[in-house]
Amino acid sequence: MKTSLITTLSFLILTLATQPLLGISSNSEPVLDIIGNKVKSTLEYKLIPVLDGAGGFSTHLGTNGQCPLDVIQLSSPSERGDNLRLLPYDNYKIVKVSTDVNLRFPVKVSVKPCNEEPLWKVDSYDDPLIVTGGIEGHPGAETLLNWFKIEKAGNFSYGGVYNIVHCPSVCLSCPRRCNKIGVSSKDGVRRLALVGDDEPALNVLFFPSEERSRLLQAANAISRFFEAAEAISMTA
Repeated sequence: MKTSLITTLSFLILTLATQPLLGISSNSEPVLDIIGNKVKSTLEYKLIPVLDGAGGFSTHLGTNGQCPLDVIQLSSPSERGDNLRLLPYDNYKIVKVSTDVNLRFPVKVSVKPCNEEPLWKVDSYDDPLIVTGGIEGHPGAETLLNWFKIEKAGNFSYGGVYNIVHCPSVCLSCPRRCNKIGVSSKDGVRRLALVGDDEPALNVLFFPSEERSRLLQAANAISRFFEAAEAISMTA
């Protein structure tokens, strides 16, 4: 009887040890920002598109002016868009590759007539636009459309370029889609949407917003220095 119990417990332990963890890849590595630091859930980032001639990311009224708001890519490279936070399903501080995360604009969206939570989600599998209004956390069947993963972009030698993918692992028994996010252009608006394998996906870099602020401050300080130096030379 004792031997049978030990055998059963050993089998259960082995079975659990070999099962994939909910919401996470077994060989996950940290997502890195453009500087080479680990992306953290406590910080805000700018998504910088790679080689597509457009800008950052924000929100826009949905098709026909309806809610929910669509997540869009701004047209001009000079428009950096809104900050973004990445929130892992397990509340871990470091964001890892191939791990389920919520994507959230830090400021609540309030565009008439919409007043929504600024959390990304897939509108539906029939109409796979990326919209706002998702629910943060609570991994499971009810929040399946709210989860995304960050995956390495395989067509770049530089390791800091990533794709955003919807392929949730928070409900292993649920029917799901596994697609990268790309752009669907209509009426001059570049809306984010799930795309097929034969369609171009977004390639992005993560730029820490606090670093951007420091760089801007440094650039402004250097500019003031040269202006002061020029003024001194003119009076000399």
